[in-house]
Amino acid sequence: KKVSNGTDPDQKKIIGKWQWLERSGGFAGKTTTPVKEGYTEKIEFGKDGIYQKYKNDSLVDRKQFSFSRQTSIRNQQDVWVVSFTDIAPRSGESSPRMSISFQGNDTLMLYEEVHDGFEYLYVRLK
Repeated sequence: KKVSNGTDPDQKKIIGKWQWLERSGGFAGKTTTPVKEGYTEKIEFGKDGIYQKYKNDSLVDRKQFSFSRQTSIRNQQDVWVVSFTDIAPRSGESSPRMSISFQGNDTLMLYEEVHDGFEYLYVRLK
């Protein structure tokens, strides 16, 4: 498992704020949206290596993040994966590793690297 030094262009692209649009997958294979769920969600990947998640503009999770190249559980492809580490014990939700993909520069897809995991779709906040 190689740990990267942060020079990959895909890693740089993830830095910034992202608005949640859709979640799909899981055991039931359902798709849901902020409207259906009744809340908004934003995530931020900071240049300082800190990940923050906001629900209705309230901070609900804060972790350190790092990148590595791994084989995806979903398609056995070699992918960039973001991993999360608690800053303080039990500081928020448990976060599985997620593989990263983009459509252009402003659409981010994160896939939980677990069986029956969720796929999250985000759009960049300018």
